[in-house]
Amino acid sequence: MGSFVSLVFASCANDEFLMTEAGTMSLSVDKVAPTTTRVVDTDEYPVAIYSLTNNQEIASYERADLVPAKIKMKTGMYYAEAHTPGLLEKIMSAPYYAGRDDFEILQNINTVSTVVCRMANGCISVCYSDDFTQAFADWTITVNDGGESAIIYTYVKDGLTPAPLYIRFEENIKELYVNFVGTTVSGNRITTSNTLTKKQASEQYDSDTEFFSGGDCIVMNFQPVESTEGDVTGITIKANIQFEESEEDFEMEVEDNVSDDDTGDGNDENVSGGGDSDAITLRLPEDMTVSANTDPSLGDTYIAAENGIKSIMVKMTSTSDDMMSSLADLAGNYEGVDFVAGAEVVANQNMVSLFGDLGQTLSVPTVGDTEYTFPIGNFFTLLAFLSGEHSFTLTITDQQGNTKNGLLKLTVE
Repeated sequence: MGSFVSLVFASCANDEFLMTEAGTMSLSVDKVAPTTTRVVDTDEYPVAIYSLTNNQEIASYERADLVPAKIKMKTGMYYAEAHTPGLLEKIMSAPYYAGRDDFEILQNINTVSTVVCRMANGCISVCYSDDFTQAFADWTITVNDGGESAIIYTYVKDGLTPAPLYIRFEENIKELYVNFVGTTVSGNRITTSNTLTKKQASEQYDSDTEFFSGGDCIVMNFQPVESTEGDVTGITIKANIQFEESEEDFEMEVEDNVSDDDTGDGNDENVSGGGDSDAITLRLPEDMTVSANTDPSLGDTYIAAENGIKSIMVKMTSTSDDMMSSLADLAGNYEGVDFVAGAEVVANQNMVSLFGDLGQTLSVPTVGDTEYTFPIGNFFTLLAFLSGEHSFTLTITDQQGNTKNGLLKLTVE
């Protein structure tokens, strides 16, 4: 399903332009009846027209329904763009549509041009079987396409299915990396790494391609794997993909990269996916109980990447409603510091400002650094008066697309 912005051009004479040099443009917004339940209203789409020769903006409108009936245009080459209001970000909670069309205004000729706005991001959904939610006490699932940001899913009370998230895929991505870290109800730590590959299918988003692209909607179903004795020894993922223009699902290939049942604390070396398992080092402290008097250095988390660090995502969850409310307030006051959805540490000066305002000193790495220590101990004094269990999930990505996850739990009594 796509939405369409229609541009209709008609030449005319007026007092300001010569007949041979000018025309008028009539612009309207339309949409095609959707083939799925996703309905797109294009009335609020901003529209802009540019010169094709120098990219100079000729006209722009905040909303498509505010475009006048006629727009004066000189003869020449142009292009028009329309998109969902706002910017296309790496991770979003809603789909983002965008399109462009090139056109030419000719003397005494009516020109009709259509900008087709399609989904510029893909959809990622996860589902948990009843057996899965009953088998695990907690889990963290990370989905990464090798870019700077990753989608992170953590344990949800009662195993409720989380809302879909939308990812702007990097260019020429053939594989998605899905890393899992979880603790079974019996206390065993399970870590797995899987690679999802897009199959060639009879119907594609634009044309047959092996690369993930906008409009691809991926659904992953997580189930536990049990031994003959009934112990949970791992997980399995069944993945399907649905293209924007079809309601039919296509099965995706899921490659099992790493699988083990670690009964230790699992914090020194966590699962790696999407490349060399030794490419990234992540050493988290052991889970601990903290107070205002706990030595902050005990929270130091060492990160090393021989290929250079590209991204360090930090996501926080808490059993304390006050803590979750405070994190939401931080996200509203400091752009790019949303620990609930996942905050990027690399080159994030807003995070430096946040900790400065809290009386804490924080330095952040730049892209390409090979070592960094993230001071989780900076949070100790902030957490000391919020009783509950506070979890930190770190996802490290290097410049070759390798990823590694880590989970640390801090308890405040």
